[in-house]
Amino acid sequence: MTNKTLSFSLSKIFRVENIFKNTLIFFPILLSDRVANSKDITMLVCGFLVFTFMTSICYATNDFTDYKKDLLNKLKIKKTILKSNTVIVLNFFLLLFLIIFFNFTSLVNFYLILYLVFFYLYNFYVKSFYLLDIIFLTSFYILRLFYGSELIGINISYWFLFFFITFFIIFSTFKRIIQISVNNLVSRNNIISYSIKDYPLLKRIVITSTAVNLLIFLLYLYEINYPNTFESFSAPETRYKQNILHLSIIFAIYCIGLIRIVKLVFQGKIKQDIYLFALKDKFNYCFLIGYLLFAYFHIN
Repeated sequence: MTNKTLSFSLSKIFRVENIFKNTLIFFPILLSDRVANSKDITMLVCGFLVFTFMTSICYATNDFTDYKKDLLNKLKIKKTILKSNTVIVLNFFLLLFLIIFFNFTSLVNFYLILYLVFFYLYNFYVKSFYLLDIIFLTSFYILRLFYGSELIGINISYWFLFFFITFFIIFSTFKRIIQISVNNLVSRNNIISYSIKDYPLLKRIVITSTAVNLLIFLLYLYEINYPNTFESFSAPETRYKQNILHLSIIFAIYCIGLIRIVKLVFQGKIKQDIYLFALKDKFNYCFLIGYLLFAYFHIN
């Protein structure tokens, strides 16, 4: 494979929605009371690029191995599928890169390696296992958070961890519900290990996870208002004084937005990847602009 061919292949595997997921690396610093310095920012940006490089190869590998299934899947838009030798070469270079730099830079840490191990397990084995696939999908997002926290030495609190675990269980389950709905999977099929018969269970998972997720947020607000109530659930970076009014407004907006998406998914009105929908949804931007305006006028 020539350098020109390899460069062309790399340019084809980077997708906005996949890169968007890697912004989770920045969440530990953004949601902490720690002020980021230039070293933190440099590490996170470099880590973001390394993680994006790795996950892009993972997604390209997944597209290649799922090519026949994706032909049946109405959710899958036409993608550039790389040739088998190209996929093998990209994975070889990825593994070589990780092996060489593991002992030389903290950008290649335990959580990056674990993500790749989990990906190979998921892609070649776990994907077809009922419910276990949802656990693995959730773990991919949590590992991004741990990777970002490890890069700059921030402790993740139990509040933070439990909130995002339940959040991504919801969205990982959405992925299966939408696939069932869009493809009208009335029985066992060659696309996923789910059908319309699994709707009730998947909906219960979403409803339960949503309730727990919102409860965690409420308990966190209580902890902010009455410090040290749940001290063991906090980390040093999240034991700070926040404006309870601002947090309450954020909770109200988040609650409305989450319940709205749950309702749309249950009604079968979302006909695309849930993360693409979130990126394109105008209501999300309206909520964000509304809160920013509130914060601006409240401060001033």
